[in-house]
Amino acid sequence: MFARLPSSSALKTFESAARLGSFKAAAEELAVSATAVSHQIRALEDQLGVALFVRKTRRIELTTAGDALAPILTRAFLDIRNALEVVVSEEAVIRVSTTPSFATLWLVPRLLDFYSKFPQYRLQLDTTTRAVNLKQDRHVDIAIRYGVSPHDGLDATPLFKETFGAYASPGLLEQGKPCGGYTLIETAWQQKILSDIGWLNWLGKAGLDIGEPSIVSFDEEEHVLQAAIAGKGLALASSVLVEDLLKRNLLIPYRGEIQQPGAGYTALCRPEQRQAPKVEAFLSWLTGENLAL
Repeated sequence: MFARLPSSSALKTFESAARLGSFKAAAEELAVSATAVSHQIRALEDQLGVALFVRKTRRIELTTAGDALAPILTRAFLDIRNALEVVVSEEAVIRVSTTPSFATLWLVPRLLDFYSKFPQYRLQLDTTTRAVNLKQDRHVDIAIRYGVSPHDGLDATPLFKETFGAYASPGLLEQGKPCGGYTLIETAWQQKILSDIGWLNWLGKAGLDIGEPSIVSFDEEEHVLQAAIAGKGLALASSVLVEDLLKRNLLIPYRGEIQQPGAGYTALCRPEQRQAPKVEAFLSWLTGENLAL
């Protein structure tokens, strides 16, 4: 379809000279010599079989053919430039789907580190508890999911294993109450894989019989931990999601030796995207953070 078109270099040279009204100015814009500009335009005229400029002693003027062609090429090159800017901008955005709790409690506190190592990229977070179909939802580059199996032909990078334990604010534990004296806060799990994770199992594992415990449930793990930070009770929470809060001394373990096994997090992407620079960069950072845990 485009086999007989003149070279893009010749067309760009003509467009520059026509817009600037000077071979010399075009040469400066294109970082070539004025002689090279003259040769390119002469070759273009020979290929088209029509004169594009009238060459006068100190100036050039467009012919009727040149005057018709110049604005079309200017618009075309502007369209190409704008399209390339969109493509480059799109490639700089990494769209990550994950749960609200993982985004808030693990990913966001570490994003400055990612940006310091990969300043050319920007993360766009899609936080949802529903499973994203990467084969259909093409706007998502990477999905970080909990306990995902099987992977249905997707590229899977294992991230973090976890356990579940009890945590509380330092101020709450200073009260020195027995376990039964605290409100016990847990998550109302939507995933079947976590159906055994709860305070009743924790109490059994700890060998504690406290009668009818006061248990409060929240739909989101982040709400459980926020309530614990506020000193409202003991939280049963993931070792992965609580890590940053422990470092900041907002929470501390309660009976840390009592742990219930959880599952783990996996990063999923389409196989054809695995080698994309932005995907490779984010996954290498994620696995590096995993090793740092």
